[in-house]
Amino acid sequence: MTNAPGSGARYGIVADVHSNLQALEAVLAYLDAEGAGTIWCLGDVVGYGGDPSACVTIVRSRCAGTLRGNHDVAAVDPRLRTWFNPHARQAIERQAELLSEEELAWLRSLPATLEAPGAALTHSGFADPDAFDYVTTARHAAAELGSLNTRIGFYGHTHVPALWRGDPDGGVERLPLDEHETVSLAGSDRWLVNPGAVGQPRDGDPRAACAIFDPEDATLRYARLPYDVAGAQEAIARTGMPSFEAARLAHGL
Repeated sequence: MTNAPGSGARYGIVADVHSNLQALEAVLAYLDAEGAGTIWCLGDVVGYGGDPSACVTIVRSRCAGTLRGNHDVAAVDPRLRTWFNPHARQAIERQAELLSEEELAWLRSLPATLEAPGAALTHSGFADPDAFDYVTTARHAAAELGSLNTRIGFYGHTHVPALWRGDPDGGVERLPLDEHETVSLAGSDRWLVNPGAVGQPRDGDPRAACAIFDPEDATLRYARLPYDVAGAQEAIARTGMPSFEAARLAHGL
């Protein structure tokens, strides 16, 4: 894994920003107010939304480390766009036009995995980070937990918050992830955590999602935050992204 700078203090985890400037600003304001001194991004900074350049600029300046997501890769490598549905492909093609060569070079430089204090980080999975598989079942989670070299791993990609626990005997279960409640990840169990999506939630809740992790006592707090959805929709229309991507923001789908 690639190591990146960070501190031992509690830190924020964000994922799947997807060029949604309004959601990103709301999440960062919350993390700042909560005293999360460091922020880590699990990838997909671009894609779908109307402000790719602004989001790249903010993530670069605010995050201790950022992973490469499939949309970040597709912005710089057209071969990956064949995996995308027509709406997503149209959006990423437009975003590649809006991003500067220097911004595209930064996306190209992003690593597949990182180590933060007390946890490993990736965009989609640890078993094969560049496959961009989706962790949606206990079987998938078990494979990812088995690939961790730490007790706790954070991932994104599905746009759905999730908390998976692996016990020492090999059992894996999904537990509730309730907003603003502190969850202890201490002990001998292994954990896989998806903090949900900042810029395009897909769990039926349109609010932006993020998490705060304290590596000193291994506690996690998950949050959902309202943001200016109309402003994000206007940005999508203004920059020529598919209207479908604007409509779905209002419903968290």
